[in-house]
Amino acid sequence: MRFLYYSTSYYASHGGSIQAIEFYNHLDEFKLIEEKSIFPKEAKKGFPGKAGAGKVRHWLKKIPLVQIFLFYRRNKFYLEGLKKEIQDFKPDVVLFQIDSNFLQLKKVKKWFPKLIIATQINGSPFDEPFRNIAFRNFFLKKQRKAYMASDVNFFVSDVSKNQIMGNNVDAQRDIIVPNGTSTQTFFPIENKTQLREQLGYDVQKTLVGYVGTLDYHKKMLLLVKAFADLLNENAQLQLIIIGDGPAHKNITSEVKRLGIEKEVLLKGWIKHDNLNKHLNCFDIAVHHYASDYMNPMKIFEYLAVGLPVLAPDIPSIKETFEDGKDLLITKDTPKEIFKNLKKLVQDVSLRSRLTGNPRILNDLKEKHSWENYTRKIVQAVYEKIKNLQLG
Repeated sequence: MRFLYYSTSYYASHGGSIQAIEFYNHLDEFKLIEEKSIFPKEAKKGFPGKAGAGKVRHWLKKIPLVQIFLFYRRNKFYLEGLKKEIQDFKPDVVLFQIDSNFLQLKKVKKWFPKLIIATQINGSPFDEPFRNIAFRNFFLKKQRKAYMASDVNFFVSDVSKNQIMGNNVDAQRDIIVPNGTSTQTFFPIENKTQLREQLGYDVQKTLVGYVGTLDYHKKMLLLVKAFADLLNENAQLQLIIIGDGPAHKNITSEVKRLGIEKEVLLKGWIKHDNLNKHLNCFDIAVHHYASDYMNPMKIFEYLAVGLPVLAPDIPSIKETFEDGKDLLITKDTPKEIFKNLKKLVQDVSLRSRLTGNPRILNDLKEKHSWENYTRKIVQAVYEKIKNLQLG
């Protein structure tokens, strides 16, 4: 099977990049893959998601009619280059890692009717980047029709699949493959005191850590406020925020307004390969909010390190992990975040029970590895090709 992977997120600075890199690298492990290729070979200058491309676009995207223009413009990016890559490489299948470019699916299918078209869908662009678009219902219908024209779609959660496909879900075409992690990249490190000293973290305080893109929809101000309230009861705490994004300025302003600059460290971006050391410095890891359709890979990374985790109250988390036994789940209200964070800070026995659970670590290695994630996709695509050939 000649496999072409079309991913612009491969070059981005968010979780979709990790998913793309891990998936593409693991393709080498499967004999079903005769040859693989990735497109594009590098990110286009000024492309959305590439560093430095976003301030003006962020403000323009607040205008609903401008969003229409930006959306159609996005769907022209790379299209002719993709056409040439398909002609030159002659793949059996092309897998789109979707990033708002679903209009390209029908065009590619029209140009290459015998080509297997697959998609890797982490959510709808109309939930986040194009949520303010004018005539939103019209575009939601176009999105659904585009995926109905695909041969096989891979969603990270049932919620995402059902929200996007509605009554048009096809069990043979629309498949759930949750995110994964790498236990070679994320794992517990023994001497945490030495590690904290090496990385400049306070060795005496209880460190509460968050890692992720600082987008407005991540509700980071709720975490900052809950942490500030908790400081009133326990001064021996520090909040570590690793990541960057458009909400960074708002977070900095809120930290200053609350007068907790010394207790909150905004570390900025840290290379993914270096994250394990920083995560191992945390006492508690937090991912307090995610939309219902998401399947946050950060939770898997936290757990692989052996950390007690405060996780969002969303279906994909509740279906995979047990509240109070594997991690602690919180609703995204100020009261609940404060209550559950306080519980993790104060209840040392609870933290101990949630730390380094052998069953969870084994599941992460066996069930939720990127190798297993890739295997499910490769096998499903192969079955689709085989069934079409038999038909």
